[in-house]
Amino acid sequence: MPADKGRLVTAKATVPAITSEAIRERSSQDSEPEWLLNRRLAAWQVFEAMSMPNPLEEEWRRTDISGLDLEVLLSLSRADPPTSGPSDNGYAARLTQIDGESAEVEVSSELPKGVIFSDLQTAARKYPELVEPHLQSLVRETDWKLQALQAAIWRGGAFVYVPRGTDVVLPLRLGTSTTGSLLGSHVLIVAEENSGVTVVQDAYSEDDAAQSLVSGAVEIICGADARVRFIEMQRWGNNVFNFSTIRARLDRGSELSCSLAGLGSKLTKTKLEIDLEGENSRAEILGLSFGDGSRHFDYNTVQNHTGPRTSSDLLFKAALSDASSEVWNGKVRIQKGASQSQAGQVSRNLLLSKQARAAPIPVLEIEAYDVLRCSHGASAGPVDQEQLFYLESRGIPPGEAERLLVQAFFQEIVDRVPEALFREQVMIELDAKIGGEE
Repeated sequence: MPADKGRLVTAKATVPAITSEAIRERSSQDSEPEWLLNRRLAAWQVFEAMSMPNPLEEEWRRTDISGLDLEVLLSLSRADPPTSGPSDNGYAARLTQIDGESAEVEVSSELPKGVIFSDLQTAARKYPELVEPHLQSLVRETDWKLQALQAAIWRGGAFVYVPRGTDVVLPLRLGTSTTGSLLGSHVLIVAEENSGVTVVQDAYSEDDAAQSLVSGAVEIICGADARVRFIEMQRWGNNVFNFSTIRARLDRGSELSCSLAGLGSKLTKTKLEIDLEGENSRAEILGLSFGDGSRHFDYNTVQNHTGPRTSSDLLFKAALSDASSEVWNGKVRIQKGASQSQAGQVSRNLLLSKQARAAPIPVLEIEAYDVLRCSHGASAGPVDQEQLFYLESRGIPPGEAERLLVQAFFQEIVDRVPEALFREQVMIELDAKIGGEE
């Protein structure tokens, strides 16, 4: 790259480039602690040393990222902010970010004392004793090349801390959008013993002709008997290559509900891994996606049972039209110490055109001898013609009949998402998608 491109991108940047010197400069401008700068520099070294994945590897052979022009993306400028986004009400607190630049957190009287909800950079300065031990403890820069890039360049982000015995009744909302070529994001949730919180992340951008890259991380630490609900709606524009890693660690008796809605992007690849370490910990994992055009979704999920009497349940559903496609690779691991555990995983895929494709791949790895239950199921097929005929015979036009069947297909998941505002927003978005609107 030209030598005169020596600064990191900002919301109003011109033509930046990322180097170790630029990382130092930006860290200094943001008054970051030294330990965070050192982590960024270490991650940048990993990024420079790593190669992109081998397209012949099992994880990547069904997802083609050869169209991602990383060199160009590391040097492009940003455009104007998006003109529209999600509505906001009914939250204990909300934080909105554009290109990692944070607006002031809006806090209601419903946010309990002692709860911290701020951008992650501010939290790293003000609460290092809470952030430093947990940041990158689950999602590491060595995972793969773009994760190392994320660890080096993320800005803004979000930190959620819920102290012991505190229950946040109303959800916390993080609105994230991008207007430029490159966004690194990081969400860190720490819920201490016997606490409860719901975190909703809404990722949004306008469609654009220029290619864009989002590389994100979410880390969820569930203390003993904690109750955490993480909900993500992904509505990136059709120019966005979206990569994210979500990892959670569950202590004794804790409960995690994780719900993902994939409704946008050009390409999305998400790794979702839940580690059930503590005895009697439980996880529910829900996912829905709607593909139109040539969108591609790739979900790699792991339900890792290491503690005894743990349980997990996964349900993913996708409806795919036009030439869209989805890969779901789900793995259940029940390790030797996870006696009397139970797990299930189901992937259902509705193909709305002859060109749409789905590849659901369930895998079970069982090492414990006294498992209570371990099951999986996967299917991919068109709309049931008998159901379609039944609706049409009642005078419902074919397009509307298909629309009703797709809505019914998703209703099972939407009804299980533990947040009313999110359920309403998802149905609005799905109605627009199914109706062929943009």
